[in-house]
Amino acid sequence: MGSLPLPFGSVSAAITPREEVEFAYELSRVPEGWLAVGGLALAIGLCWLIVWMYRREGRIGAGPRLRTWLAVIRCAVILTLMVIWLEPVRVRYIRRWIDSYTVVLVDTSSSMDLADTYRDADAAARVKALLNTADLAPTRRMRLVDEVLGSSNNLFLRSLADNNRVKLYTFSDEPELQALVRRSSERAPTPSSTAAGSTHLIDAAIAPTDFAAHGSATNIDRSLRRAVESLGGAPVAGVIVLSDGGFNQGLSAESAARYAADRDLPVYVVGIGDPSAPRNIRIAEVLAPQSAFKQDPFAITVRLASEGLDGRTIPVELRERNASSGGAGRLVDRKIVTIAEGGRIDPIVFERRPRRVGRYTYSVEVPVQEDESVADDNVKQVTVSVIDARVRVLLVAGGPSWEYRFVSRLLERDDTFDLSCWLQTADYRAVRDGNTIIDHMPRTPEELFQYDAVILMDPNREEFDREWCVLVDKLVTEYGGGLLYTAARPNTPDFMRERELRPLIDLLPITLNPESDLILNRLGHYQHAPSVFDIPETVFDHPVLRLAGDPVSTKLRWRGMGGVYWHFPVEREKPVATVLMRHGDSRMRNAAGGHVLAAVQFVGAGRSGFIAFDGTWRWRSVDPEIFDRFWVQLVRFLVEGKLLGGMTRATLLTEGDQFAVGDAVTVTARLLDPRYEPLDRDEVTAKCEIDDESFDFTLRARADRPGWFEGRFVPDRAGNYRIVLRFASGGGDGPVEVAREVRVARPNIEILRPRMDRASLVALAEQSAGGRYFEVDEAASLPGLIPDRHEETTIKSRPMMLWDNAIVLALLVTLLAVEWGLRKWNRLL
Repeated sequence: MGSLPLPFGSVSAAITPREEVEFAYELSRVPEGWLAVGGLALAIGLCWLIVWMYRREGRIGAGPRLRTWLAVIRCAVILTLMVIWLEPVRVRYIRRWIDSYTVVLVDTSSSMDLADTYRDADAAARVKALLNTADLAPTRRMRLVDEVLGSSNNLFLRSLADNNRVKLYTFSDEPELQALVRRSSERAPTPSSTAAGSTHLIDAAIAPTDFAAHGSATNIDRSLRRAVESLGGAPVAGVIVLSDGGFNQGLSAESAARYAADRDLPVYVVGIGDPSAPRNIRIAEVLAPQSAFKQDPFAITVRLASEGLDGRTIPVELRERNASSGGAGRLVDRKIVTIAEGGRIDPIVFERRPRRVGRYTYSVEVPVQEDESVADDNVKQVTVSVIDARVRVLLVAGGPSWEYRFVSRLLERDDTFDLSCWLQTADYRAVRDGNTIIDHMPRTPEELFQYDAVILMDPNREEFDREWCVLVDKLVTEYGGGLLYTAARPNTPDFMRERELRPLIDLLPITLNPESDLILNRLGHYQHAPSVFDIPETVFDHPVLRLAGDPVSTKLRWRGMGGVYWHFPVEREKPVATVLMRHGDSRMRNAAGGHVLAAVQFVGAGRSGFIAFDGTWRWRSVDPEIFDRFWVQLVRFLVEGKLLGGMTRATLLTEGDQFAVGDAVTVTARLLDPRYEPLDRDEVTAKCEIDDESFDFTLRARADRPGWFEGRFVPDRAGNYRIVLRFASGGGDGPVEVAREVRVARPNIEILRPRMDRASLVALAEQSAGGRYFEVDEAASLPGLIPDRHEETTIKSRPMMLWDNAIVLALLVTLLAVEWGLRKWNRLL
């Protein structure tokens, strides 16, 4: 976006009035009316009397020339005294010119980036007239804004600057100042004529007009108020708003109009976009796992939204391509859907079973309909990483419970897992379970760090110490491993009370209840009948719980599941945790809701989970597939952080997987040198790729966390962004590369109502103080309607007395002395 570096609050200096200074000489006691006539007559009379007396003076030695000089001197004294009586003064006048402003507000919310097809004939004709074209293709709204503003020569802004200065803003939820434009007749500011800071004033010809539309909401009311209030007391000639009228945040159009009317401000509105009722089908959401295992099926769920297309039959296509290659990809599946009454469309599920390892981009496409209003929301992409790595799992159990037996056998039979089991109650001569047999519990970093996940099933605390817990903490938080704790009655209460084990317990997604023993004693160790559990509505599409292609089908399969006889009560989930299950018994509740039965969370580079009961094996009596899928998906979810991180020397993290256009994406990297020590650098460079373009951004070292780097970028369009960090740290191992992908979409609030809201825009204009609504082809006449409303004021300084000084006194003394001297010299005294 071509914007000037103008902070919003620093524009007050630019409205400093221009000043001109003049000096004038005045008489402060000039009488008025008959008093003035009397004073003038008195002066003339005194002078005439003096002349008459000297003309008739017949003294000896007083010739005509002497009498004339004496009369002149005496009249000069009288006139000097008259002038002193009138009090002559010198006055400074400061004439101030306060420029008036025209405020231009350009909507840059995400909806302004939509392309309209203009089904309405009148609207289409107006757009053709503006663009001077006979054929109208789908047209982005920001292109119309560019044409209204005068394209490259800024003709519109130049016309506005003929009468007033112009403040150009872009806005979505907040206004952002782009330029302060001087009047066409105004000379360039100089240090003597403008205050410091007003050098931001530019000519209209160089004002920026190429803006990117990626705002998350449209708040016209707030933007109008703040733009006007930033002018302080400067007069405002008018406010011009170029928008599609998406009042989806803040107060209504009527409220904004009342604000303008109360301040005698006319609001001129130029409507941008197609005002006709939308006919549109858009891809609202595409859900797919971030990673999948080779030969394992996974689902791509597509949700469509439709307006005005009831009864239509629409094809939906799925294309696949390698993420590193371009092109449209090959068509791998196609489904036909019929839009029901009210635009309802059931979720569409595509099933895929990857046969090759790699990163694949899946593109869901809906052909643009002939009369569709918005043409650029019919394609969405998602990228899936296909993994072909066996997950190494260490399972430590305090006893041979049914939970241990079924879970260990499940993971041992699954080819994607490499299981090692340590049953604490087994005899030292017993043959251990698992794919890779171990004869002792792993305790050193070399032994423990080879595992991707650690599962603790009600372990006995006697075989654990603080050093081992610290190693697990490092495995999870720094190396991206997974940790799962499942509770049971024999050992969990004692385990959770042990202070030495706090480094491990703190990794779990729950907060312990200090009164858990009292609760267990009050409720009883076992219930006589099993209880069901509740799954929050928001997590039915979570990868751990997903049993079908859509949340509704998943919910139906989980309905009625139970088997909870005993559970370990905790205080609540941690703030960053996701609760998967809560207790369904009304007695098992506290202030935070039903007792947490299952939860997961991200911890540093890894993930952790907690299951508060040991009865999942009972699900097998209802549906064995639910038990199998739950445990396989749970373990895979916990190890994804390590598997997707590639080499353990580099881990790349973001705050989430999905972001809105315009949101800052914070990227955190943990980098190690060949000795697995924190990388000693001040900064590293990452590359962000989208489609066929890429850009670099910097990650700077964090002073508080050695080896951790942090940076950010702001996506300006929707799509899949692949973040790649590649660094060489010596040691002969070659460069290390790690990548992560995030999805960026337009904010839903901006595309739910894509039509231009003409009624709201008209209300904003007509309910203000003399405003008016303009169609896009009428906007060229707008500058001529905005008058020059500048204000001029004159400030008079304190007068400087000219008579009350030594010079005037000296003049009087000199005149009297000269007269006395002449008389003395000529013996006339």
